[in-house]
Amino acid sequence: MPVYSGKAAVEAGYAQAQQEGVPFFGIEEYEEGYAVTYDLLPADEQLAPTARKEVQTRLTAEVEDIVGDSELATVEVSKSVNDSLGNVSLLETEASARRIARAIAPIVLDAANWDDR
Repeated sequence: MPVYSGKAAVEAGYAQAQQEGVPFFGIEEYEEGYAVTYDLLPADEQLAPTARKEVQTRLTAEVEDIVGDSELATVEVSKSVNDSLGNVSLLETEASARRIARAIAPIVLDAANWDDR
């Protein structure tokens, strides 16, 4: 899973996804913490309704586990999921961000879960 450090790296990752016509999916590292973002628009795709629901369910479960675990440091965590774009931020550690990414990547990146736009 790629980690993009800073706004310029994220923009470069988006540009590459756009050029290749593939989804953007990665962990974004900022001074304040980490975010996990997927964007299917560079591939001109969107998640099927059942896949979007599954992403929402998995994200909710993972975020609740992370926030509820006193061993894991957290800052305020928010999540947003729609058919083509999703984001979870801000996670305090890269390990937590990777955990979120592992939970949703198999759904988001599987073309069988996409509806053509």
